[in-house]
Amino acid sequence: MPDINGLELISFVKRNAAYRSIPLLIISTEGSERDREKGLGLGADAYLVKPFDPEALRRTARELLEKARGV
Repeated sequence: MPDINGLELISFVKRNAAYRSIPLLIISTEGSERDREKGLGLGADAYLVKPFDPEALRRTARELLEKARGV
């Protein structure tokens, strides 16, 4: 993204009442616990590190969508 990075985007989305309920999943090459804590601390709902198992992505996305729908 040319103007902001992913962490700034998360912060913007979670501060904005119109978008706050949208589940956010970080997919990153940064796998340290510090990076994970920072992303989740800003409001991301999940964090996957590349390379990841495609099934883990499907499962995580499904869980986030079910949670957002109240299932």
